[in-house]
Amino acid sequence: MASAPTSGQPTGGSPNPEPTRSQRVAGWLGLCAVPLIWLLHLALGVTLVSTACADPVTRDPMPGWHGTQWILGIASVCALVFALAITYAAGRAWRKIAYAAKQKRDAQRFVAWCGATTSVAFTFGLAYSICILIAVPIERLCTAFD
Repeated sequence: MASAPTSGQPTGGSPNPEPTRSQRVAGWLGLCAVPLIWLLHLALGVTLVSTACADPVTRDPMPGWHGTQWILGIASVCALVFALAITYAAGRAWRKIAYAAKQKRDAQRFVAWCGATTSVAFTFGLAYSICILIAVPIERLCTAFD
């Protein structure tokens, strides 16, 4: 009676398959998209807070404090969900590309590692930025714009 292999390697196909296009795209998205999401979230937060802190005469058409908090909350949740999804995909892609790499110094493996690492770092940065926006009342942030 033959038993199944227990090594964790795939049983069929070549031992080192080439990385798929989606895996390479996930690595590049982790490298570029998550920092861009963090930057856009930060720019939106600064813009909304500075607008909410403006004089009452100039801020008539703009949302008030309550509207600013809702917009920042929704934008924060959306940004965090997108960043977490890309980070998860980049991490999976890195593991699969690292397994498929023929050499230890493979360019695709390096890009995948950079994408996974960058996405994790900027997702933590995004979470920190969101915590600051939630923990600090927006009225206190206005002192920086005075």
